[in-house]
Amino acid sequence: MQKVETMQVERSIWINASRERVWKALIDPEQLAQWFLPPMLGAQMKRDENGTIYVSLGGMEVPIAVLEAVEQPRKIISRSLPDKLLKTTYTLEEENGGTRVMVLLSGFDALNEQSAQERLAPSGAGWEKALNNLQAYVDGAELPYPEGYTAALFGYRRETKEKYAIERSVWIDAPRERVWKAITDPQEYQRWYSPSTIWKLSALEVGGKLYVYDVSTESEMYVQIIEIVEPPHRFASRSTANLSEVPLVTTYTLEEEMGGTRVFLTHTGYEVESDASRHQNMEQNAFGFGLALDNLKAYSEGKELPNPFGF
Repeated sequence: MQKVETMQVERSIWINASRERVWKALIDPEQLAQWFLPPMLGAQMKRDENGTIYVSLGGMEVPIAVLEAVEQPRKIISRSLPDKLLKTTYTLEEENGGTRVMVLLSGFDALNEQSAQERLAPSGAGWEKALNNLQAYVDGAELPYPEGYTAALFGYRRETKEKYAIERSVWIDAPRERVWKAITDPQEYQRWYSPSTIWKLSALEVGGKLYVYDVSTESEMYVQIIEIVEPPHRFASRSTANLSEVPLVTTYTLEEEMGGTRVFLTHTGYEVESDASRHQNMEQNAFGFGLALDNLKAYSEGKELPNPFGF
């Protein structure tokens, strides 16, 4: 088996266009959105003065990456947000009157071996589609792959023959016990996840229920059944909204790291969906969970929420 520290995704494509033309398609947010984002999302991209790249989606601006180095017109290096674990390096070389574009996705060595292994295949497949879309866009042709794959490009998708999952992570400058309380205490969960709704917990134990309490109808909504309680390391719950044989399960795993806590949020249960709905839902959820972890980080560190209206 390949060692984790050598794991990376490398893909390349030749494009019949000058380096300057391809460079603009990579660095200009408006052009980047045309081939990088699935059209079904109806999203746009922007970049601020600090080099942070955002996806504008449904009235929200989701930070997805930050530029680390730019060497025009040859190299671009970016880091995924909010964790900055994975690094994407674009290299452009003149070749046969056109441009060879090479992409290297690295940083999987920071993950455990199983997580890294399950991200490599979808990330590689995603970059093959992305580069073919880039080639078509520069050529002025129709995109060959308009479906969603952005989550795979940033290493957010985990796949095996039996399971499809989204996994996001963030480092929090707080001890595990503090973060554990933020995700398991219903009053604290409400403050960072959905400040305008009331969350209740029947019991912090396997089989317990975490749910939104509707005051007007005195009923339980968005019920989550607890499946794993391992303080302060792992907490998992499944949604009762999905009645299929494969439930939607959200798992938080907390690991000590650099005097703080690395939180992995894994969401599983996409196996029974059609290809079209799976791609779209995984795209949207990958962005949404990233925003949620931004809030969890800010709340656990005693800072102002970046997304004060919750989810």
